[in-house]
Amino acid sequence: MRSTLRLLLGLSVSATTLSAVLLPAPTVAQTVGHNSCVGSDACLNNTGAVGNNSCVGDNACFGNMGAVKNSACDGDNACNDNMGAVGQSACVGDAACNENRGAVGNDACDGFHACQLNRGAVGNDACDGIEACFGNMGATIGSGACVGFQACDLNTGAVGNGSCVGNSACAGNSGTIGPDQCIGDFVCQGNTANIP
Repeated sequence: MRSTLRLLLGLSVSATTLSAVLLPAPTVAQTVGHNSCVGSDACLNNTGAVGNNSCVGDNACFGNMGAVKNSACDGDNACNDNMGAVGQSACVGDAACNENRGAVGNDACDGFHACQLNRGAVGNDACDGIEACFGNMGATIGSGACVGFQACDLNTGAVGNGSCVGNSACAGNSGTIGPDQCIGDFVCQGNTANIP
């Protein structure tokens, strides 16, 4: 019993002395808003500021380093190991923005696995849909772009505002796509050309 108590309290005892061993403080976010970091291991090892009603779900914001605005990163594993700033109401859905490295705008990357493994900046209201922008490799995604199931999945080209809207639109794209292009399901899938 005494040895267990000593272990719990961080005490060490020798034949002649009793001393306390200081245990490191747990890692916590810089600031955490109201109703945030709710769920098993939510915000564990998080170093980014967290807004209100954010990081809700098991492992949500686990190891996160980016600032998270209000109502963002909600879902199991949402923003897990994220390094980019996350806008308001963004990265909502299980594994949304998991291992994301780019800045994410407001209301963007909403959907199961949306922006998972993303490496580029994402504009407002972009990459919305299941697996939208999954594995985007560093290309900038404009506002309102890449909306739909697997839209811009594994994309490597820059995408302009309002482009690549539809299921699998621009999936596997490697060309630069201008604004308001590639609208419809499967349009510009596997594209390699630059589309002004």
